[in-house]
Amino acid sequence: MSQIAIIRMKGKFSLSPKVRCTLKSFSLNRLYACTLVPSNESMLGMLQICKDVVSYGEVDEQAVHMLLSRRGMTKDNKKLSLSKKPEEIAKLAKEISASDKKMSEFGVLQIFSLAPPRGGLAHGRKLHVPTGIIGKNKGICELIASMA
Repeated sequence: MSQIAIIRMKGKFSLSPKVRCTLKSFSLNRLYACTLVPSNESMLGMLQICKDVVSYGEVDEQAVHMLLSRRGMTKDNKKLSLSKKPEEIAKLAKEISASDKKMSEFGVLQIFSLAPPRGGLAHGRKLHVPTGIIGKNKGICELIASMA
């Protein structure tokens, strides 16, 4: 089973209550917050509700490793790169990308606070995928690399 990365790309104004509740359940309370969730039917249904606000897609082990090593935090709010060795982080990334468990079961916080993308957004727009980055994004790994 694979993991889906969800990145909040739009702010909090003029959102419907249903979208706000869905974003709250994903814990995406801030702009450019990212989370990893297992790919199952309930998560895909929730993503359909908030697809106009987030960018999402399946991630590989390399993107999970990049998120953990650069932006990962332990449960006691310490940087993961300071508390674990690089080999342990690589093993953890492999386990997370292969399983359908929540990240809290591995001792890692669910939310990654990302920076705005280096080089700007694709075409400078927050439009849907053919011209922008909102919605199901096949290039989510490159977007994570530019934001981590």
